[in-house]
Amino acid sequence: MAEKLASRALRGLMMLACATLGALFAVAGVSAEPGVSKDTIRIGMFGPLTGPVAMYGYPINNGAIAIYKKINDEGGINGREVEIFHEDGACDPAKTRAAVKKLIAREDVFMIHGGNCSAAVFAAREEFIDNQVPFMVMAATQDSISTPVNRYIFTTTLTGTDDGGIMLRFVNSMPNVKRIAIVRHPDEWADSRMKALAAGVKDSTLEVAANEVLERKASDATAQVLKLKEAKPDVVLMFLYPAEAAVFLRDARKYGLAGPVVGAFSVSDLLDLAERAGGLDMVKDVYATSYLAGPIGSPAMSEFTNIYRKYFPNDKLSSSSFSGMSSAYAVIDALRRAGPDLTREKFIDALEATREAFAGPAYCKISFSKSDHRGCKNGQVWTVRNGQIVALGPTWSAAGQ
Repeated sequence: MAEKLASRALRGLMMLACATLGALFAVAGVSAEPGVSKDTIRIGMFGPLTGPVAMYGYPINNGAIAIYKKINDEGGINGREVEIFHEDGACDPAKTRAAVKKLIAREDVFMIHGGNCSAAVFAAREEFIDNQVPFMVMAATQDSISTPVNRYIFTTTLTGTDDGGIMLRFVNSMPNVKRIAIVRHPDEWADSRMKALAAGVKDSTLEVAANEVLERKASDATAQVLKLKEAKPDVVLMFLYPAEAAVFLRDARKYGLAGPVVGAFSVSDLLDLAERAGGLDMVKDVYATSYLAGPIGSPAMSEFTNIYRKYFPNDKLSSSSFSGMSSAYAVIDALRRAGPDLTREKFIDALEATREAFAGPAYCKISFSKSDHRGCKNGQVWTVRNGQIVALGPTWSAAGQ
């Protein structure tokens, strides 16, 4: 009997304590929702801030941070300012997962916006799902991060499948192209683009004349170039990262493999590719997909260039500087529509209700639904003319060729 009375007394004290805490939160105007206070929304961010790809990590993250700083300067979102909590994933799966765990458990963030390296982001995928924390992909393109759809994961960057589709559309619009050759990495990043290409080729008159693999960190592409040259393709499709793409283009010029060459979004910074390969002549008749509305210096990018330079005046601008901006705009738009009584579930509902929303510097409008969390599927193709990157549009005819 005494034990039952003690148990009832303990339950009564716990209920009183909970009620008291609830009253204190109400008086202070503080939400019990993780990462949300009366005045702030805590957003976690991660990316490769150290290691060999930090040169891309900082500008990509800084582009998004610039948009959040601008919103704060304009009064915030429903009376709250965005606070950014930054962690280094070093483009390493284990370190990235640890960074995400820290943001969730120790920093108690409302949501996470980050991730530039696909394999590292995928390694942390279950952390968002298991902890029911909304995640907006920053720049990672691997399809399996956002597909199949999970309620807590969204992306506005082009996935591999979408990137491959843009390449195929451009090639299909080129005159007198029947035979295509492919050079690619043997990994999931390239495979997702190949998947879109294979499906499109099956329904077209195109023929794959050669399909060669170039390993990551390769320093020579002679064998691949000679095999592609022997196949006599009308166009070469290049599913390579910048360092290996530069190696391939150097050897293609050396052994007389003629263009055109169409590359994936990874090499959209064609001037950087030219510098890596040895000069502008290396990117002659080379094209690359991009999800941006225009290259640096074009009128389409002037507004976003000014925003970036205002908050990061000492940074060197590159295409990467704008890669995180469109997803930041998507986050801000959904936070506003979720209202002042902000919860994670209301935020996710608002994201899934996004239709044709402003995408900042991206060549698209952002749309999500309950069954599709890939918000931006459209892109265009760039090339270099007179020493400058120019946007051609989505097809050969639109490019005025």
